[in-house]
This record gives sequence, C-alpha cells and structure tokens, in this order.
Amino acid sequence: MLTDHRHEEILSQLAQTGRVGVTSIAAALAVSDETIRRDLKMLEERGLLRRIHGGAVRPRLDQERPLTERSGLNSREKGRVAALAEGLVEDGMSIFIDTGTTTLALARRLTTRKLTVTTNSIDLALLLADSPARVNLTPGRLRPNDNALVGYDTVDYARRHFFDLAIMGIAACDLAQGWMDYEEHESVLRRALRGQTRRAVLLADSRKFGRQANLQTFDLAAPLTVVTDRPPPEPFADRLRQHDVDLICG
Repeated sequence: MLTDHRHEEILSQLAQTGRVGVTSIAAALAVSDETIRRDLKMLEERGLLRRIHGGAVRPRLDQERPLTERSGLNSREKGRVAALAEGLVEDGMSIFIDTGTTTLALARRLTTRKLTVTTNSIDLALLLADSPARVNLTPGRLRPNDNALVGYDTVDYARRHFFDLAIMGIAACDLAQGWMDYEEHESVLRRALRGQTRRAVLLADSRKFGRQANLQTFDLAAPLTVVTDRPPPEPFADRLRQHDVDLICG
C-alpha cells in the first residue's frame, strides 16, 4: 500500500476512534510495525497526531500560539489553500477577511486587486494599505498576540454590514463537534459573519482535520464553502458530502 493511502487509513481511524495502535493498524494494512512507526512520525511532524507509547492519539491544543510563531508552520499547505481561495475572489467584491495565518497568506495574493476589504486584523490591513483595495478596519479591543481587534464592537460592526464573501480561518475540525475555535471572540464573530454574507468561506489546511479546540463554531452540516489543501480524511469527507458542503481541495 502506498504511503499516502496508509496515512489516509491512519487518519481515518484516528478521526473515528481518537486513537490508533501500531500493531493493530500494521496488521490491518499488511505492513510492518516499523513502517507504521515511520508513518506516525511523519504525521506527527505535520501536526496531525501525537505519538504515544504503542500508537498515537489526536492532537489536542489548549490554545493557539502567537501569530508570529504560527506563520511559519505548515506554510506550504497554507499557501496552497490561499491559492485555491484566490479563485473565489472577483474584482469589485466587498469581502470580509478575518485574522489568521492562512487568511494572511490569502491577503498577500490580493495586493493588486480592486476590492473593498473589511478586516479585524491590523496586520492584514497594513499589508493591503498600498494596494488598489479600499480597506476598512473594524473597531474592537486589541489582542496583542496576533494584532486582532476583538470583542462586542467588532461583532456589532460585522452585524451591521453585508459582504459578498466572508473569508474566515478556523482552529480545528472534529468529527463529533464540527468546526471549532479556541476563543469565544473568534467563534462569535465567525457565526455573525456567516449570516452577513452571500458566501461564507472557511480556510482550513489539512492539519485542522481530526483536531479539537475549546468551542464549537459551526457544525459539519453548516452551509459553508471549505477550502483545504488536500482531501480530508474519508469520515470527514463523507460527512461533508452528506450535507452538500462546497468542498474545494488541492
């Protein structure tokens, strides 16, 4: 069995049960224990699982790292997501882009586009400041670890405007809990944006599938466009197909 197929099987079992054992998955895939250990090491390096004695479990993070630290993680995957998402953006659109490393990667591809961009990210607004875009910055309280504006005023502003696209990051995707975030501010804002746009777009690189965060933002049946760098593990793909979620994969 090819490496990619083994990885898909490992992640599929992990998504369903939360744990995989080296011996059992090796027997199921008719490969050696050592082959599976190498696979688990590769998947851990991509942030898709956490190795433990005898196998692996799903990664569970208590909070996101600062934006400057996260920007260099999985940059290739985020770049592919950004390239795919760029195809959804048409000149003349009014779009909201929220804070995050993948949304920032998308903004770098929009510096020559004629758009109206609203954002709660100071870094993103500065990136587009010299572009042809008209840039609006929401009000809100500054969150120092990622230069985001958050809080009641940010959500209230979003609820008083309407957008052609709302392009959002997301922290995690769990099969039972759905799309998840670490902070209430982000979760509430993203739910508000979904109701204020013609098309709500989630940018989720492949490491987000099978992870958990603190708060449910959307369930997997929510009417969203999901952009990711590679097809999700089969249990996630099946669930999204059941609900006619618009899935765009690299």
